Amino acid sequence: MQARQFKPLQIGSVSVDRCVEFEGDFFPPARMFPLSTPEAVDAERSWMEPHFIKPKSDGGRLQAGLFAYVIRTGKHVILVDTCVGNDKPRQFTPAWNMKQTTWLSDLAAMGVPAEAVTHVLCTHLHVDHVGWNTRLENGRWAPTFPNARYIFHKTEYEYWESTRDGVGSDGCFDDSVLPVVEAGKADLVKSDYAIDDTMWLEPSPGHTPGHIFINLKNGGQSALFTGDSFHHPVQVAYPEWSSFACTDKEQSAATRQKTVERLCDTDTYMLGAHFAAPTAGRVRRNGGRWKLEV
Repeated sequence: MQARQFKPLQIGSVSVDRCVEFEGDFFPPARMFPLSTPEAVDAERSWMEPHFIKPKSDGGRLQAGLFAYVIRTGKHVILVDTCVGNDKPRQFTPAWNMKQTTWLSDLAAMGVPAEAVTHVLCTHLHVDHVGWNTRLENGRWAPTFPNARYIFHKTEYEYWESTRDGVGSDGCFDDSVLPVVEAGKADLVKSDYAIDDTMWLEPSPGHTPGHIFINLKNGGQSALFTGDSFHHPVQVAYPEWSSFACTDKEQSAATRQKTVERLCDTDTYMLGAHFAAPTAGRVRRNGGRWKLEV
């Protein structure tokens, strides 16, 4: 069985695509989700293999990606989360240290040069969601997207402003967030912020204090960008499993439970920030639990 590919979505007249920095092996389930058990993971393999998790015979690692969603509305070009970025010194994840990828030119090859981006939305301010906010120019960090407004939740920004060495930061506030603010490109917003009547934010605290979902609705169709509230589709089946990186594990679990119940058996697409291809799916009942149907 071949791994499936992400197919760009049309939500009414709005297109949703991905610009990928990395896709492949992630943590073993037990490392990512301390409350998980091998037996519980095995019970979900029938719908997760091979695209969301490798077979046990092939190591059994979770599959995940680093990518930005590219949303084109006809009026706006919007990026949701901006991966790890190039040239960033990262102490805690060696694979991300001084990374060099073709992500920015790949974005341009999709018809989106940096100058065309109108908005950058960060679901939260962890290191792997803000990296391409800036790039190195003449030895200084400058906003990558010169014509864009960068949208940061005020609660999230203030938390990391005072907790720069917290889990998930690794120096990113100083090189990928603060330079945007100092350049006058950032808007610190509340949870009711909307770009227009097509896209709006929604509070989803737990993974981080100011974590947000992004709602997209157009032409009778809808999608929910869930950031790192759901790191992996197995959390659709087990919303009580918080990741090791969640700031408030109980609140994170409560946010997931509420979201799974809300999306279950609806036509709304769920799009996680790290879901490997085919990425987009709908929540469906699966016995006494749930699954992501792709």
